[in-house]
Amino acid sequence: MKNLISILLILGFTTNSNFKKRTLSYPVIISKADLIVVGAISAVSFSVYEYDFQISEFVKGTSAQKITVTMWREWTCDRRIKFPKNGQRLILFLSKRNNGNYEIINGSTGELFISENETIETFINTNFPNLKEFITGIKMFSKAYRFEGELYARHSEKRYFKRLINQSEIDKMETKSSFFKSMSSWIKTAILED
Repeated sequence: MKNLISILLILGFTTNSNFKKRTLSYPVIISKADLIVVGAISAVSFSVYEYDFQISEFVKGTSAQKITVTMWREWTCDRRIKFPKNGQRLILFLSKRNNGNYEIINGSTGELFISENETIETFINTNFPNLKEFITGIKMFSKAYRFEGELYARHSEKRYFKRLINQSEIDKMETKSSFFKSMSSWIKTAILED
């Protein structure tokens, strides 16, 4: 037993476990998502690590009302705040896979839990607006900007946001949604091309 404890201590002090999730910003995730939906889990299959999802609202894109979502695998720097179960309400940011299923973009960043009082809960400590304001901001953002470049591009690759409408329209939208305004302000600090 002493040998086992000694080996574990040596491994613990000598291995490098400095990993960190590469968290993508919501402006990037919104732009790259094929589908953004609100709904509830209708069946969970842990043997193939996926769940069926009944959609109640399409925020971006369209699909069947019921889809299969491949679950992301948790690890030290990216955990679910709740165990997936039937009836759980979520807002999902998804990309479509070749097999027709959908995959959550960027782990916990793309799988947000909706509480009973319509607030959004996530692993990342971020202050989100209520669900209605969040959805409004996402819809406005999708009309105003598009991200050009690869989702997980290297720093040397060209990546930028393209403005899809004129600045005066964006200014009007900013007065209607504080969440849209915060994303729009963030983009002004990022690379933006007209």
